[in-house]
Amino acid sequence: MSLKQLLGIVVIVLWLGQSGTLAAADLTGAWKGLLSSPDGSQAEVQIDFSPQGFPLYSYTNNKGLTRQVELSHAGQTVEYVPPGGGVQRMVVQRVDKGQGRLSVGIVGSFERASQGYLDQRQEAALFEYTLVPGGLKMRVTTSSTAHFSDKDLMVGGDPDAVVAEGVLRKLH
Repeated sequence: MSLKQLLGIVVIVLWLGQSGTLAAADLTGAWKGLLSSPDGSQAEVQIDFSPQGFPLYSYTNNKGLTRQVELSHAGQTVEYVPPGGGVQRMVVQRVDKGQGRLSVGIVGSFERASQGYLDQRQEAALFEYTLVPGGLKMRVTTSSTAHFSDKDLMVGGDPDAVVAEGVLRKLH
C-alpha cells in the first residue's frame, strides 16, 4: 500500500468520524428524556430546538392557540393570557452559547386578580444543555416564590428551589 493510498484512507476515516461528531453535535430538532432531581422525583421532558440551535418556548393562550417562540437573546419578552385568565410574562435574562453547549436563563411571572384576591407567582429558571457522547445532558435549576393576598393579608413568599438533570436522546 502506498503512502498516497494510506493518506486517502486516513482522510476518509477522519471525515466519517467528523461527520458523526457533527451529526451528534447538532442542537436542532426535538430531544426527549427523563429528568431526575435529588429527592428522587422524575419527569419526562421534550425540548424542541430551532434550526438555529435555540430552544423553543411553547405556550397556549386563552383562545386555545399554541405558539412557539425561539429563545435567542437577552431582553426578549413573551407575554400572553393563558387559559383560565391572568397574565403570564416571561423574560430572557441571558443566553450563553458555545461549541456543544447552551444555557438560557429566564424569569417568569404570573398574576391573576379575582374577587378582591391577587395570586402572584415568580419563577427564575436556568436551562443548561451540553452535548455528551450519549445525547444531550440537560440541567434545570429553578427558584420560585408565590404570594396570595387580599387587601388585609398576604400568604406565601418562601422561595422553593429545584434542580433536575438527565440525558435526552434526539428524536428522528
